[in-house]
Amino acid sequence: MWLELQQEFYLVSCLIALFCVGMMLRYEQSFDKGMYFLTSANLVLMLIPFTSYIQLKFNIHSVLISQIANNCMLLFCGLCFLFYRFDAKPKLATVLLHCVPFSIFLIVKVVGIHTQAQLMHTIYFGLMFSYVTAMWQSRSAKNATLLKKNKWLFTWVVFVVSLNGGVAVAYLSGSIWLYPLWLSLNITVCFYLLIFSFAAAYRIQQSQYIQVQEVEPTKKQLQLSPSLVQSCRHDLKRLLEQEHIFLDNQLTLKHLAELLGLSQHQTSELLNEHMNKSFYALLNEYRISFACQLLKQTTSRDNITQIALDSGFNNKSSFYTEFKKQIGTTPTKWRAQYA
Repeated sequence: MWLELQQEFYLVSCLIALFCVGMMLRYEQSFDKGMYFLTSANLVLMLIPFTSYIQLKFNIHSVLISQIANNCMLLFCGLCFLFYRFDAKPKLATVLLHCVPFSIFLIVKVVGIHTQAQLMHTIYFGLMFSYVTAMWQSRSAKNATLLKKNKWLFTWVVFVVSLNGGVAVAYLSGSIWLYPLWLSLNITVCFYLLIFSFAAAYRIQQSQYIQVQEVEPTKKQLQLSPSLVQSCRHDLKRLLEQEHIFLDNQLTLKHLAELLGLSQHQTSELLNEHMNKSFYALLNEYRISFACQLLKQTTSRDNITQIALDSGFNNKSSFYTEFKKQIGTTPTKWRAQYA
């Protein structure tokens, strides 16, 4: 009974994930740049429960099937790294380079080439650790999108990779925990794929809602759903108040849209229709507030121009104009009064 439930759970999870992968590739424009690699990585990860289903259902014990499941984590790590590292699709040679470790390990294991087992295992664990470290560094980059900075996604990836490492260690040591760990890995992968698939389906539904609104002549050209507006406003607030993106004087609407995972049109609507602010008005509001904090911390001898630049303005003139517009006086007079 338990084995039958196990088989069905593996199969249903794989089918749902496969369906959502197809939908995501069809509506790729609805997602962040580089999503293609994360989608491909999940497709590779699906091989773990799928091969387990094949082995349980048909009682097959094939070396090829077992080694594909054992080594697909290398390919999963490589594709996840490409997702975190690149905003656009890199050259084919770069993609193939990160497929090489999986291919080499698979060939060595299946063909049974005599190798130093300890060296191979060291390389295996070293590669996975290097990939996880590189992913962590890439997601911490200043220009990383919100999806790449999502701590839950990264935590899931690290947890799955770590659990796979635990399975490998149990196998090498002949531990009695091998089957429980392998079962845990399969179930974890299935839950990960299901959660990711439902999240992707929700994003596609939101995108389709927007497209339907666009064709209605009596309404505005584009309308975001209330739930998406609330989510994006929360993300925007975090970008401004925690990451201080307004300090970048080269920040554009296009870049902000990429950070929010929206199009420029959708970002404009978020600001203009739902927040009643223009892009530059919002940035300048935060820049002046930040400049006031700097003015309070400085003396009359400190350079106003430097404060303007440190606050995200391109020059002193635009800083003075915006400061007087919002505060009603000049930076020098304001500092003399409040600093």
